[in-house]
Amino acid sequence: MGIVISSVAVEIGGGSSIEQAAAAVRHAIAEAGTTPEHIDALINTGVYRDSNMVEPAMSALIQQQAGIGLEYKSGEVPCLSFDLMNGACGVLNAVQVSQALLEAPTVHRVVVVAGDAHPSKSPEPQPGFPIKPVGAAMMLERVPGTTGFGALHISATDARPAAEGYLRLADMGATGRSSIIVDRPDDIQELLHHAVTAASEALDVAGVPIGRTVLICGTPTAEFPALLAARLGMPPAAVCTDDDPGDSATPRLDAHTAALPAAYLRARDNGLLDHAELALFVAAGAGPAAAAITYRLPAKP
Repeated sequence: MGIVISSVAVEIGGGSSIEQAAAAVRHAIAEAGTTPEHIDALINTGVYRDSNMVEPAMSALIQQQAGIGLEYKSGEVPCLSFDLMNGACGVLNAVQVSQALLEAPTVHRVVVVAGDAHPSKSPEPQPGFPIKPVGAAMMLERVPGTTGFGALHISATDARPAAEGYLRLADMGATGRSSIIVDRPDDIQELLHHAVTAASEALDVAGVPIGRTVLICGTPTAEFPALLAARLGMPPAAVCTDDDPGDSATPRLDAHTAALPAAYLRARDNGLLDHAELALFVAAGAGPAAAAITYRLPAKP
């Protein structure tokens, strides 16, 4: 059996992490040709949330707005929802958990949700916040055959992880619920090292020629995807990220936890996956840490 992406949806243009994530879930459910009542689990991986809310779990609020499991009837299995936060790598951790959940005979569909926004809920770029407000959802299902996700590979520092996004409690004042500090490292060599390590391990296990592989990658820095592809021996044309490069003079924003679903959607819609055998998902972020997983694409008719 394999675990495949049966649908994917991305929402942009708003400022609420909850509203955009819920909208993406609704669209993913519709694209998959199913209904909210048939969703067995929802895993939210978003980190930066509306008004810096800590409780309840954002997954519960997203589930409510998406209209999943609002009524429980005797004999039905309720939808399980929870947050799983590991920064940019969170989506791939959620895929790994979904693989385990989908082994259960009562679990048929899992929705992995991602997305971040500035706590002020402003849709416009905010000073010192290099993350684009995006909501994304991927529907995962179990199918016969060998297509779908492989095993997750992780590489991370042995040292104590450095803080990337945080609040200084002593400085919060009256604006703490609408403020956040995000620090990005200037030197990405260690991040690249972990990304190459995890990606190489995943590729070795998959055993697919590099020329038949597409790299689905986030953008912790603008130059990161191209540097990673070069170290893996992949041409620039085989790389897809969450956004078009655009004007090099314009600072690019990272979709953070939603970067991989957004990049996969772009690759699918642009035809980049049509002649590939394998998609290699690579995420890298705070820690520094990186995760990689292969996705064996269904054969084209």
